[in-house]
Amino acid sequence: MTNNIGQAKALRASRIGVFAALYTATSLIPISMFIGAPSFLALNLIITPTMAILLSPIEAFSAALFGGTIALYVAPFQAMYGPFTILLPIAGSTFGSLLCHRIKLGVPATALYLGTAISAYLVKNYPFPYFIAPHSLAIFIALASLFKRMTSLRVRIPMYTFVSTMCEQGMMMIFAVHYLGLPWQVFPGILPLMVYERIVGTIGGVMIVFALMKTVPKYFTEIT
Repeated sequence: MTNNIGQAKALRASRIGVFAALYTATSLIPISMFIGAPSFLALNLIITPTMAILLSPIEAFSAALFGGTIALYVAPFQAMYGPFTILLPIAGSTFGSLLCHRIKLGVPATALYLGTAISAYLVKNYPFPYFIAPHSLAIFIALASLFKRMTSLRVRIPMYTFVSTMCEQGMMMIFAVHYLGLPWQVFPGILPLMVYERIVGTIGGVMIVFALMKTVPKYFTEIT
């Protein structure tokens, strides 16, 4: 019994360490400029939803915390919000994992969080409300995931991945408006980049999830 507990703890620690390292490594690869600050978005945005799908909420939170903290030092060019940048992967991976693995808690928590992010944007940038269309879609998908028995796992995984990457972007949106103070006039230019980045995050995350689930299925937390 004690041996089994020890093995479980070792497996959890290894999952956290592996994904923290993956997040840090992909933070070194810029893929898109960030309008409003001298920074770039990095390829780590495909790891955030991957952690959400494959790890439990505690593991996802821990991997994002450690990976995000290390990335601040090894890849400072992607820290567009300074030390607060670590909250981006934490939000994306944690809420995504709650939705994926603790659906009764995850659905209201994710919908409330995204609703708060949307409200935080609209309170200052209401002249351009179109920016929050993907976030609103993510809320709808989160609510629709309650009917998981009606959809196959191959359909639910892209749904969860999209919601996870939008939760990450929701935190980015809050900071862009209230930390950097970006006016609404710059968001029409940001919108195409944001859509591109979230497509990359969703597709990249889905590809990694399917590959790892096929090769080492017993290594990860079961998806509900």
